[in-house]
Amino acid sequence: MSRERFLVKSFGDNIDGTRAGLIKLIQLLDTYDHAVIVVPEIGKVKSTMLVDVLGEDVSKALIKNREITFSGNKKISLCAQATLKNYKYADAYLALWGSEYTIADIEALPQWKAVVLVTWQPNDSSKWEAANTVSVIYDDKKG
Repeated sequence: MSRERFLVKSFGDNIDGTRAGLIKLIQLLDTYDHAVIVVPEIGKVKSTMLVDVLGEDVSKALIKNREITFSGNKKISLCAQATLKNYKYADAYLALWGSEYTIADIEALPQWKAVVLVTWQPNDSSKWEAANTVSVIYDDKKG
């Protein structure tokens, strides 16, 4: 099975990195039907850059309902890393502010086709990059 892996090397609260990851996930919905955004904790999402990037109305709906559906029955779900096991059959994943543990949990899921990792700390992706072919789509150090 062919799997696409994309990396956003974003460090800390970098809104450009968050935006790059979300844009890539939305582009993946051209090909796939169901994408999941994985965040460290759901309870803290409403005060994060995700709201700034998605806009208040879309992010409120996503946080409240844990899912939004677009035309063509394409959907994005939202979950915390702790509840990822409940979203194990999606086509694509966006690990927002993910750690090496988040990406390892996604890699272990059975049938995903694409994943985007937006890092929080510089070394969060190093093991993943060493073990896989990863396309870097944004690098905070390079702008």
